[in-house]
Amino acid sequence: MKALTIAWKDTITRLRDWRAIVGFIVAPLAISAVIGLAFGGTFRAETAIQDIKLVIVNLDSGELGQVYSTVLTSDDLVDLFLITEMDDYEAALELVETGETRGVVYIPEDFSDELFANVSATDGSYNPVSVEVTTDPASSISPFIITSVVDQISVSINTLLLSGQVGVEQVLAYAAQLGPELAELANIVPGVIEQAATDPGANQLGLDVVQVGEAQQDISPFSYFAPSMAIFFLMFSMTDGARSILQEETRGTLPRLITTPTPFAEIILGKIGGTFLTGIIQFIVLVLASSLLFGLNWGPSPLALALLVLATVSASTGLGALISSITPTEAQAGIVGSSVTMVFAALGGNFALASALPDYLQIPSRLTINRWSLDGFVKLANDGRGLEGVLPEIGVLFVMAVVFFVLSVVLFQRRFVR
Repeated sequence: MKALTIAWKDTITRLRDWRAIVGFIVAPLAISAVIGLAFGGTFRAETAIQDIKLVIVNLDSGELGQVYSTVLTSDDLVDLFLITEMDDYEAALELVETGETRGVVYIPEDFSDELFANVSATDGSYNPVSVEVTTDPASSISPFIITSVVDQISVSINTLLLSGQVGVEQVLAYAAQLGPELAELANIVPGVIEQAATDPGANQLGLDVVQVGEAQQDISPFSYFAPSMAIFFLMFSMTDGARSILQEETRGTLPRLITTPTPFAEIILGKIGGTFLTGIIQFIVLVLASSLLFGLNWGPSPLALALLVLATVSASTGLGALISSITPTEAQAGIVGSSVTMVFAALGGNFALASALPDYLQIPSRLTINRWSLDGFVKLANDGRGLEGVLPEIGVLFVMAVVFFVLSVVLFQRRFVR
């Protein structure tokens, strides 16, 4: 009972400090709102590349030149490119120079005719035919994408033309045996190729690509950054609260309290319990405020949410107590606590998705309170999981809490009890 009395007294003392209220409740809500609005509707571990501005200048009157426009404006690429068609090549190049577009694809006059002439040539003479691609040198990714897509279109046309040419050459080699009608084959093949190029679906083999497994889940910025900032500032609050034990040691109140009949274990439990109660109140206020201000749904299971909050606050409180138990002075505890909080935040995904971290940081990330807690809250608020979906996160956090708490009590016992 004395432990509860000490815990409640410390909690009331902290809640009377308006600076603490601003720092641990108002600040995370404000930062969550700013970051959430900045990201818009949804975000992913990888930012989607879309609406690359591209100008097509097609001066070819044939069908092969039109293939480039058809493919680049197709449904498959409608989100990737923002296409503008122009007739003035020089004006299009000026748009690249001024940064108004990321690239220009230029198909010259008589493009189709010259390609078909090369297919029909039987004397081995070919005229070089090219499609010109001009990209913005100030861009880093879009030039590669534009060039790759145009190259793929060109390779497909080349393959189609080459197959027709090889077929003609092989058949004409036996013209004497097969009849005089084959003399017209070289004139017929370009028409067949043109039809195949303008109707690419006519000769498909029916091969489709089907995605298996779970598709990547879009994440609402508020369902991510609201718990993220709550965890981040909770860590600061818990390390600061546990540091109050060292403050009382410096002021002499803790040694005097130890001399009373109250068992030392109850004193430490009360001090750590005060920090724990403050964290619970802080998180509950943040959950309610984010629900009212941002309309955030924290998941379908109130029990899962309550257990996850309890586990997160317990683990954070235990870590704060452990830091205070191993640091000699209050100042050093503040430095170590802030450093650990920032490192855990960076590794645990408080500033960016932890899944986007390099492979060699994934294991250290899994050793942080932040990662397990944030994964659990995202499963609840964003994925709509229930209690079963977050049991691993809750279990790991409670294990961390027990380990940190036991170690801190043992170390405090050795430090203060002579």
